[in-house]
Amino acid sequence: MAGDRWAKATFEAVGEMVRAFESIYARTVFEEPGKVAQLPEALGGDAKRWSFLAAPAKGKAGFFELLERKAHFLVLPKPIVAVMKTPRVFFSEKPVPTGFLGEMDGQNLPRTAEIRIPGSSDALASAGSDLGRVAVAPASTTQYTVLGTAYHEMTHAWLWLQEFYDAEIGDLYRAGLAAYDDARGVDGTRFRPHDAFTEAAAYYVGDRVRRWCTALRSLDRLMRAPPADPIDLQTYLQSIVDVYTGLSTDAWVRKSGDALEKIAAPLLSAELRAAIDETILDGLPLTRPFAATPLAGLRSALLQ
Repeated sequence: MAGDRWAKATFEAVGEMVRAFESIYARTVFEEPGKVAQLPEALGGDAKRWSFLAAPAKGKAGFFELLERKAHFLVLPKPIVAVMKTPRVFFSEKPVPTGFLGEMDGQNLPRTAEIRIPGSSDALASAGSDLGRVAVAPASTTQYTVLGTAYHEMTHAWLWLQEFYDAEIGDLYRAGLAAYDDARGVDGTRFRPHDAFTEAAAYYVGDRVRRWCTALRSLDRLMRAPPADPIDLQTYLQSIVDVYTGLSTDAWVRKSGDALEKIAAPLLSAELRAAIDETILDGLPLTRPFAATPLAGLRSALLQ
């Protein structure tokens, strides 16, 4: 009975959360050109709302409902979040191996996936809350780290379960297996194609999300407290562009236990990155060059 009451209370809390977001769901961080919008109070812009948002987000339904709405505001991919809501995916904040931020466990029969990200509900509740409100003091980056981790683990889950979803994700998976048929680590280990490709894809997706959020947060901080020296401003802006434009080639495969080995070859090809950009990252601005994104408008506003 206690479990039923808890489930009912959680369901009602999620429903209340969804209704609270309906009036602001169309808003994004770029609603005004050249300006960063503040996260709506009901979505975590008000710190007093964090505990209310985090409570249902400790379970699957609440976590992915909140993530979907944060993703909309921050212009992050939403289709992958919708896939995670299906019955084959489970979510929890159970512990993961030491040194890991998250983990995806796959089960063959029945074919399911469980995503585990400790502490994710609290971090997700506050994600984006500093935008438009940053003063001189730096804010914690944990709230944005959890977004990259979530997208990394969701990529694992989607590729693990690709056979149950649309043909596009299946085509990407098969192309990835073919490309990583002879994948090897820096210590000479030959990896299974599935392990190597899915890690490479997950690292790429999580990295793009982190670089997007980092650039957005950094530009917003400059708008709150720009340097007095124009040369310093130019330097800071260029560093933001450089970080956004960078491409991490790091991808690590677990060999046994907690032991990891970095993939030496192949690197994720331009063709596979383009396919991931469209299939998993939904062709959003975070897949494009800096100058072709709304971030460029924020930079222009700073230079005026």
